Amino acid sequence: MLFQVYFVVHALKTGRDRFWVYIIIIFPGVGCLVYFFVEFLPELQHNPAARKAGSKIVNIADPGRELRRLKEQLEISDSIKNRKLLAEGYINAGFFDEAISLYKSCLEGLYENDPYIWEGLSCAYFFKGNFEEAKKYLYKLKEMRGENQSQEFDLLLARTLEESGDTDGALKEYDLLVKRFSGEEARCRYALLLKKLGKPGDAEHIFREIVKNARLSPKYYKKVQKKWIAIAKKELKEMPA
Repeated sequence: MLFQVYFVVHALKTGRDRFWVYIIIIFPGVGCLVYFFVEFLPELQHNPAARKAGSKIVNIADPGRELRRLKEQLEISDSIKNRKLLAEGYINAGFFDEAISLYKSCLEGLYENDPYIWEGLSCAYFFKGNFEEAKKYLYKLKEMRGENQSQEFDLLLARTLEESGDTDGALKEYDLLVKRFSGEEARCRYALLLKKLGKPGDAEHIFREIVKNARLSPKYYKKVQKKWIAIAKKELKEMPA
């Protein structure tokens, strides 16, 4: 029942086709299973911010089993690898302070500049809502990577700047990101911010670009980007003619 409710809410909030709602309600067992593998799992794999949403599924199934396993593993062998795994487990379970503490305990010796640890700290602070700290670690990541930038974490930086109220910085990051981001999320978030800042013309141009890309793209792309395409279409419908 909990899975059924969660997936129905998720389908509605993310703009999925109402066909999914009917399937989940009419065939709760099979419907939830199919929805998880067809819609929910691909979203987790393509969106780092979706870790928080994915943690809800873990908590529903068994909130403590995986954490207990990771804690036992760390007790047996207190290695940096096991600390990082437990810290990631804490993030997935929504225990961000515990994750931050554990990640910071890893920042020593050879691991002082480990990108994986800095990524974890960035995510933990972002999900916790401490955007100033998230920004600090994301800028450090950007500096460490040089030319080998990560689309996912560049997007997280843009979102962090937006959430912290640095709209000029966010606009700059989104503008750089949309030129190379493989997907519609960065474009869509950029357009939503432009609209919020009173630039509906610029926002409309980007929303139309998203819809055009969708029309010319193969089915698998439309499926993966369904949420952002739906938002763009909705925004265009609400704009004055």
